[in-house]
Formats: sequence, C-alpha cells, structure tokens
Amino acid sequence: METVRRYKRDVMLLRRGMVVLAAMGVALIGAQAQAPPTAAQILLNVEQRGADVRDYIVDVQAEVDMERMRIPRMKATMYFKRPNKVHVESPSFAMLPREGLALDPAAMREQYDVSLVGVDDTAGIKIYKLQLAAKAASTRLRQMFVWVNGGHWTIMKMETIPYQGRVLTMLFTYALFEGKYWLPQSMKVEFEAPGRDTTGVRSDPAIAPSPQWDEMRRPLRSGSISLVYANYRINTGLGDEMFEGKESQRRD
Repeated sequence: METVRRYKRDVMLLRRGMVVLAAMGVALIGAQAQAPPTAAQILLNVEQRGADVRDYIVDVQAEVDMERMRIPRMKATMYFKRPNKVHVESPSFAMLPREGLALDPAAMREQYDVSLVGVDDTAGIKIYKLQLAAKAASTRLRQMFVWVNGGHWTIMKMETIPYQGRVLTMLFTYALFEGKYWLPQSMKVEFEAPGRDTTGVRSDPAIAPSPQWDEMRRPLRSGSISLVYANYRINTGLGDEMFEGKESQRRD
C-alpha cells in the first residue's frame, strides 16, 4: 500500500515538473520571438531579398537643387550587375554618389563592420537602425548609419558624416516590379555643408561636362539631388564588357 502511495506521489511530482518545464519553454520561445535579429542577419535578409536580381537597366531622371547653382534636369541610363558593378551613361552624373545609385548589401557586409543600434516600430513594421564602420582605411565612406524596413527588407535611409566635407543623407522609396522584385522607385540625396556658400550664382548649359561638378565641390554647397527610376529591364544578361575600362565599373 505504501509503495502505491509513493508511486502516485512520484507521478504527481513528475507531472508538476513537466508543467513547469513546459511553461519555461513557452516563455523562452516567446522571448526569442521578441528578440530582434542580429545586425549581420538584417543585412543578409536585405541581400537575400534582392538575390534574384542579377542585373538591370533603368532610366533615371535627376533634378538638382544646389545652393547658389542653377542646373537643368538631367537624364541618364544606369546599368547594374552583381557583384557591385555600376555604369551610368551621362557625363553630368559624374558627381552623384555611387553608393546610393544601386545598393549592394553583400558589398556592405564585406566592407563594413555592422552593429544594431536601434529598433523602431512604425505602423506595425520594424525599422532597424544599423551602424556601419569601414574595415579598410581606403574605403571612401568611413562610417554611416543605415535604416532597414523589416517589412520587405529594403534600405530606406542612409546617412554618413562627412562626405566631401558635408553631411550626406540618402532617402529611398521602393516599388514591386514584375510582382516579385523590390527595386528603388526614387532616391533623394541631401547635402548639408558646415557653412553657407557666398560665391556668385553659376548657370550651366543643358548638358554640362564633369567640370560642372568640380564647381559644385568647391566651395562646399548645401542642397539636394532627387532621382526617379523608371522602365526597369531586369535580368537581361548584361556582359562584363559593359563595365570594363569605365570609372564607374566598381564602387570600392
């Protein structure tokens, strides 16, 4: 009889222990579900989202609003191919920061140490703020912040200090193309110089050569460049010869 009672007691204790362990497991799973992904995983998610886009051709229109300068609207054709190759057919686009023209998160992971510095919840969508620090001293952009939309894993904002003596901010909007490719629809590049320029206004011809952009650099000016992307041709099989021997071949 005593043996039976001990057996029932042991079974009861075992059941209680299993209930406690199950509750702990549920709590642990819930905590893990709430934990944000790592910075490296966030960039990997962005990379995987665009992995099916091997190359594309896109038409670009740009409007420049630069302090004390009048520059007409510009048009260009941009060619992109993985890994990290960009070519722009338009001499007046020489000054445009290549880092924003065609984002390549794989190159970011290779060239920068990345850390997660903040998470925001906007309309139920997680926005992750990353800090990127260049691994090599030769990298042009030494440090920048990147904001990632966790809804469809796209980069919505980049900010770097300094860029040629200015604060450089890039804002992106996206659209879904062919029902499966999230690609940039617009980009706005904002420059903020530490001081205002007081030189005379310069007006350039409709199609300006690259010295126009040298003038934009000296002295530093505040302003913005707004781009609109249209008529994407995706995965056309671009060859490497499109990028060979051109200054825009790679964005190092």
